[in-house]
Amino acid sequence: MKQLFISDLHLQALDPPVTQHFFHFLDLYATQTDQLYILGDFFEYWIGDDFTSELTEAVSQRLKAVKESGTELFFMAGNRDFLLGEDYAKQCGMQLLPDPYVMPAPQQHILLSHGDYLCTDDTEYLKFRQLSRSQEWQHAFLSKPLTDRIAFAQQARQQSKESQQDYKLIDLNDSAIEETLREYQCQLLIHGHTHHPGLRGVAESEFNRLTLSDWDHNIFYIEIIDNAQPQLKQLTCSS
Repeated sequence: MKQLFISDLHLQALDPPVTQHFFHFLDLYATQTDQLYILGDFFEYWIGDDFTSELTEAVSQRLKAVKESGTELFFMAGNRDFLLGEDYAKQCGMQLLPDPYVMPAPQQHILLSHGDYLCTDDTEYLKFRQLSRSQEWQHAFLSKPLTDRIAFAQQARQQSKESQQDYKLIDLNDSAIEETLREYQCQLLIHGHTHHPGLRGVAESEFNRLTLSDWDHNIFYIEIIDNAQPQLKQLTCSS
C-alpha cells in the first residue's frame, strides 16, 4: 500500500508552471500509488461546481485518468475551495472527506486536516469561516449569477494580495491541535494551509504534526508505504 498527500497548489490557470508540475506529479507519481489525498486549497478559489474553465476541465480529465489507472482519489476542502462539491468531485473521480478526518485502520493514529480551523488565534478569520460554511450563506452565494461570483472571487483575491504585504499568516494553535488530537485519539496531524513544510512537535506533548508545502517554490509531498512512518519528500520538476 502506497499513499501520497499534497495540498495548497492554488491552481489558477492552465499554463503556469504549478499546473504543469501537478500534471507531471500525476503522471510520474500518482498513477504509481494506491491512494492520493488532496488536503485543500487545490484551487486558488472555487465559486461553484457550475463554473467551468479550461483549467477545471483539464484537471478533471487528468484526475479521472489517474482514477481509472487504479488510484483512489480523496479531496478535503481548504479555505479557498470549500465550495467544491459532489458534482465536480464525481467528475474527477474523487471522494470528498470531512475536515478533520481520521485515517482508517491500521492508521487510526493519523488525523488529516487542511488546518485552517485550528488557527484559533485568528479570530476574525474563524468568524468568516463559520459564516461561510453555513448552508444559508452557501445557498445565497451559489444562487448569485456566475458574473457576480467571479467578481466576488477576484475582489477577494486582490484584497488578499494587498493584505499579505503586511500580514503574517497565523499558525495553527498548539493547544487546539493537542485538544483535537486527544478528541480523535490520534498521535499525528497531517495538514497544509501554513505553507511551512516539516515535522514539528506540538508544544511539550506527545503529539506531532507534519505540514505540507504550497507549490509556489519548493514542492513537498508526503509518502506512506505499507503503513510505515510518513516521509516528507521533495518533488523535482524541470522548469
